[in-house]
Amino acid sequence: MNLPNPFPGLAVNVNAGVQISTPQPATNSYKFKKAGKNGTLIAIVLDESGSMNVCRDTTITGFNEFVQGQKAAEATAGAGYLTLVKFEGGKVDTVYHNRPLSEVPALDNSTYQPAGGTNLLDAIGDTINNVNTVLAGNKKKDRPGVIITIMTDGEENSSRRFNNEQIKAMVKAAEVADWTFVFLGANIDAFSVGSTFGMGMSNSINYSTASMGNTMTSVSASTTRMRMAKAAGVTTADIYSTGLYTDAELKSMK
Repeated sequence: MNLPNPFPGLAVNVNAGVQISTPQPATNSYKFKKAGKNGTLIAIVLDESGSMNVCRDTTITGFNEFVQGQKAAEATAGAGYLTLVKFEGGKVDTVYHNRPLSEVPALDNSTYQPAGGTNLLDAIGDTINNVNTVLAGNKKKDRPGVIITIMTDGEENSSRRFNNEQIKAMVKAAEVADWTFVFLGANIDAFSVGSTFGMGMSNSINYSTASMGNTMTSVSASTTRMRMAKAAGVTTADIYSTGLYTDAELKSMK
């Protein structure tokens, strides 16, 4: 069954199993379309490398709880759309693309199977380019806000099409266009790892896989606040400056 197109200006396939291949850009100079405030496009870049096996079940449960929380937030935060991008080894898989939150299926053992290496940079680069394609296909007044959330428990080791400097330049250009990024590093130094590809102290968070449930609850609460802020026209710079998480939320992730 075909689902409705969430953005009127662009014919997108919102069915599961979408495969999107994005060529490596030829330059480190980037300019992305300005995000808007007509709902929010949430893109989750989820590590599916082998090391995530130890927290496979809690990741599935946490992700599903996050989705349920975002569905419930639509009454106060406006319409939401979700893109899920998984990465492992040499593969970047867009599980679903710009799907209305009400139509997002639950993640399970058949759709989340950790294996392989960590091609984090390729996954981020593809996701940024794909989101920009969505924005470019809409008039400014119809564009959604953008939140890209990256979840990984390891450092880059498998990308072939993007490097650190390219991703750093892309993130910076996207933030100028009012996109918001969140980097969640599990059992690693998220501040050190995230800084190599453009993440700052304000939007990099360390979490423990042993606290995955609390982490996803906190991420959902933060995402709801960001959606509401974007709907009100608050800039990414101001969102970062006010802090993405409360002290209690940060403590619960450890």
